[in-house]
Formats: sequence, structure tokens, C-alpha cells
Amino acid sequence: MHDTFLNERIFETLLKLCRENKILKLNKVHIAVHTDSHISENSLREHFCEGNSEGSDLLGAWTEIIIEKQDVGKLNAVIKSIEGESTDV
Repeated sequence: MHDTFLNERIFETLLKLCRENKILKLNKVHIAVHTDSHISENSLREHFCEGNSEGSDLLGAWTEIIIEKQDVGKLNAVIKSIEGESTDV
């Protein structure tokens, strides 16, 4: 249950960061989660693709997702870096 909430928060934050930085396509995402978290590359990828047209356009099979387990506090995640293709505007 808590990981579902955390997946949603990661999703919302990545969308916000991409909008703010005019990123249209994520090529690489590096995230740290708590050592006990069940967040994984697959769970994050599935969350982006489930009924979220904006998310599935942003993140796809081309996206490298790195999930690092660290002591970042339970129910927390740290987006260490994102790399993507942006608009020229």
C-alpha cells in the first residue's frame, strides 16, 4: 500500500520536473528508495504506463531506470538525476 503511494508521488514529481524543464522523453531516471521499499524498475515502469497517456509518452521501453536502495527514510524517495530530450523553446 505504501509503495503504491510512493510510486504515485514519484510519478507526479517526475511529471512536474519534466514539465518545468520542457522534457518530452525520459532517457534515464536514477532514484534512491529505502532499503525495505518494494519500488522497482518494473513497478515504476508499470505505474507510468497504466492509464496515464502523458506518462506513457514520457517514459517507455527506451528509458533506463536505476533504482538504488539506500537509507533515505521510509516512504521517501530521492530523484538523483533525470536525463531526457527537451523542446528547443
